[in-house]
This record gives sequence, structure tokens and C-alpha cells, in this order.
Amino acid sequence: MSVRHQVRNYVEKLFENIKEKGLGEHTIYCIYSPVYVQRESLPANQIDVEEFEIVDIKVNLRDPESIKKFLDRTTREALENEVKGYYLLAMVLDRDGEYFFSSENPIIEELKDDIVDRIERLKEE
Repeated sequence: MSVRHQVRNYVEKLFENIKEKGLGEHTIYCIYSPVYVQRESLPANQIDVEEFEIVDIKVNLRDPESIKKFLDRTTREALENEVKGYYLLAMVLDRDGEYFFSSENPIIEELKDDIVDRIERLKEE
């Protein structure tokens, strides 16, 4: 299986875990962490979410074409970010200020809180 297919499968798996949480159009945040965060199993107090890349994408969960565009774009961005040393850590669905995380890696609450704080700041900008 090619790298592209592996990344697409990973993206689809993350999406499957959150898509039923939303109805209609929502913003999904793709959270890219520096690769060293995964490799070194750092404690939360040594992880700086300011180093994370966060990409927000609007998706209509009732529209198959919107979902396909989201999956295509996220797959492409995940591949591009891997080259830059970033790993797709999680997807976060924003349902009117309530956040649902999807990740294959355990994310402790403290780190989730830091990610949500960063998302809130991005929304204000």
C-alpha cells in the first residue's frame, strides 16, 4: 500500500470517529504536531501547542461532495506536513463551541485544554 493510501486510510479513520458528532456544516480543525512530540513521548508540560500547526476547514456533514473535498484536502495537507516534520495528531470537530477530539494517540486532558485554548484564540483572530 502506497504512503498516500496509508495516509488516506488514517485520515478517514480519524474522520469516522467524529463525523456522527455533527449535523450539517461544522468546522473541523486538523491538529499537526511536530514529529518529535510523538517520538519522544514528552510529558504535557514539555509540549508547546504554539508549535502545532492548526488548519480549520468547514465541512457540510450532510453533503458527500463536501466530505470528499475535506478528505482529499486533509490527505494532501497531511502528506505535505509530514515532509515539513509535522504529524496529523488529531481532528477536532467544533459543534457550537463544544469540541470533539479524534486521535489514534492518547491525548491527556491538559493537552486537550491547551489545544482548545489555541483554537479559541484562532477563532478570535
